Amino acid sequence: MSKKITTTGTALSLAVAAAVIGMASSAQANEMRWNGYVENATYHREGTGLSKFRNTAQATFSKDFDSQGDWNLSMRGVLRGSYDGVYDLNKGEFGKNAQESYLGANWHGQDTSTAILAPGVPFPCENDPTLCRNLDGYMDHKERDAKFPEFNSKADFLREFYVDAVKDLDSGGQLAFRVGRQQVVWGKTDLFRVLDVLNPVDYSRHNIYDELEDIRIPQWMINAEWRMGPTSVFDDSNLSLVWNVDKFRPNNLGTCGQSYRILDAGCFFSSRVMGLDQIPGAAFGGTNPYSASGVPIIHSVDEPSWALKNTQLGVKWEGVYKDLTFSLNALTYRQQLPSLHFRELAPGVPLPATDGVFDIKFPRVNLVGGSVDYYAAGIDSILRLETTYTKGEELPRDQNGHKETDMFRYVLGVDKNQMIPWLNPRRAFLISAQVFGEHILDHESDMPNFKDNWTGTLLFKGWWMNDRLSPQIVMAHDFRADASVFAPSVEWLANDQLKFTLGANIKRGGKERFPWSVAEGLAGDSSGQTEPLARFTNGPIGVANKENEIQFTVRYNF
Repeated sequence: MSKKITTTGTALSLAVAAAVIGMASSAQANEMRWNGYVENATYHREGTGLSKFRNTAQATFSKDFDSQGDWNLSMRGVLRGSYDGVYDLNKGEFGKNAQESYLGANWHGQDTSTAILAPGVPFPCENDPTLCRNLDGYMDHKERDAKFPEFNSKADFLREFYVDAVKDLDSGGQLAFRVGRQQVVWGKTDLFRVLDVLNPVDYSRHNIYDELEDIRIPQWMINAEWRMGPTSVFDDSNLSLVWNVDKFRPNNLGTCGQSYRILDAGCFFSSRVMGLDQIPGAAFGGTNPYSASGVPIIHSVDEPSWALKNTQLGVKWEGVYKDLTFSLNALTYRQQLPSLHFRELAPGVPLPATDGVFDIKFPRVNLVGGSVDYYAAGIDSILRLETTYTKGEELPRDQNGHKETDMFRYVLGVDKNQMIPWLNPRRAFLISAQVFGEHILDHESDMPNFKDNWTGTLLFKGWWMNDRLSPQIVMAHDFRADASVFAPSVEWLANDQLKFTLGANIKRGGKERFPWSVAEGLAGDSSGQTEPLARFTNGPIGVANKENEIQFTVRYNF
């Protein structure tokens, strides 16, 4: 195993926590303020039954302290715990004893007579010790971890815990430090991230559809900010430095057996290769050298241990010039999605190694980007642009597992409050539209990802009954996958504490439905690409096209 777990990162995290507590305890505290909510979210999936029965309690506390010299101190924390009862109430579909008939059965729906993959093993740490050892530390969740996702060795119940220290400068600006466990948000996009990559995210909570605030994975960080204020040129300007001192954590893609697994990746990683000689035109070819049990897809996970060189550092300059708000961003970080490195049976022999086909790695990535928000008075709208250019990302390939490539991403958005008198003469509607673009600058023909792709989103939201009744619809369309999602919902505030939300999440499309070979889906390419990578061409919406749901949520605020 190349994966090692050390206590160095934990020690540093504890040191940061101690610093937070020390800063707070050294000051005279004012009264602690508390608020929070309890919530039940019950989802029913077409053809599957209950897909979520999540019960959540969240509490937020904050406290201001008497000034310490020139410094004003405050503390904030967020605690969250949840229990998802779907693993007790729908054991036939989800949990450690659930078993799909074959990998991707929830979305694939094609002939499997030449299948090369055994079905993914649900919760491999409770069903297959070999796979569990190979996935150690990454996709090794047990059923209990899915039921109680915040109560783990990483203390994820502590969503936020930090101290703010702010000093007024003689120049009229401010110097501010935020030290502790936190979410640092760059950018303003919904559903898909462009600049907002400082925190990894937990897609096992509800794929891409939950609010980013709820699925970001908090990290121990030091955030220093110089708020320069107005200058001779700018109406406002700030310079910030973010140092993520936490041990690296990748995105949580969901373990096989969970009700939400983005791109079905969790089941792919816990599957085995069977009968490679059956793939027509494949690079592997020849006689199948494997036993009936097959070969694990994953050999090892090379998750970086804590070291100073593995910490992540970002800098941002933002400013306001008349109706224009902008930022320039730079970040060096680790790729949060896994990169698969193919392992040859022997040098020059293109058969997979018999103890695992791929190693999972998380390469270092360097990002530069920026954002611009412009208020267009003539149309009473905010126009938005976010863009990033990255070096060092690795994307999957059929022939050798991966390739390093530069990437260019952007989002164009417009937000407008629009009166529609025949619907509501007293309250404007919110209309927000976005187009996400992704471009692979070093594309290869055997990459399953499209060289150029776009996803459009639209939000339409209204309010009635003194803003207590609020229906909305969110739509997204992946143009190259020809896959769409429609998410209508209505919120009703019964009073200041009690809120009910009734909604649906309906997917359509997934342009390509491959018979375990995607070669014909790549404009005549004959590289012998096999089904596991087809999920990238269908994207997160298309792969989930059998996950239509009705959703009901009750929240009580206190």
